[in-house]
Amino acid sequence: MSTYVIAKVAPSKWEITHSQPGWIGTHIGFYSKRKAAETTARVLAGRMGKVVIK
Repeated sequence: MSTYVIAKVAPSKWEITHSQPGWIGTHIGFYSKRKAAETTARVLAGRMGKVVIK
């Protein structure tokens, strides 16, 4: 199962990373708004993945 992690790395800067058991984590990108990062992560996760916001 894929997991997309959204984390705040700086003021007004959110990062999305992708982690899957047995694989090295992948950096997806930076976003200035949490809502944009969350929408992107949910679209990428689809029905089988999950989104975690830290």
